[in-house]
Amino acid sequence: MKKNGQIIIIEDDKEDGEILKEVIDDLGYDNEVVILPDSTLVMEYLKRPESSPFLIFSDINMPKMSGYELRDLVLADNDLHDKTVPYIFFSTASDPETIKMAYKKAAQGFFTKITDYSEYRDVIKKVIEYWKAAKVPE
Repeated sequence: MKKNGQIIIIEDDKEDGEILKEVIDDLGYDNEVVILPDSTLVMEYLKRPESSPFLIFSDINMPKMSGYELRDLVLADNDLHDKTVPYIFFSTASDPETIKMAYKKAAQGFFTKITDYSEYRDVIKKVIEYWKAAKVPE
């Protein structure tokens, strides 16, 4: 994990992706924010030599490939697994089975999408600050 690396947003809903990007930009972090609206393109992006992700925020319910399926691919790839990139799920779903499944996929967090901008900003700030302070291999 590169603490100054990209913050990757995997989100098929354009508006949801833009709002999360706006929140991160509003918080003033220097990290480049990359929105990937098609989950089937994520692995190709992450394997690029110039890709050095800091955090991944992923939706769960997406067409073509779910966030769970994508997470399985990331975990199965030794090179990506060794990058120790935190994988955070954001979803409109909040039922116990959805949350349980997210953690079975070794997610480092699960959050329900928040409609209140101020509250959303506070949550995102806490997530980013936590991982900026965490000790992880580089």
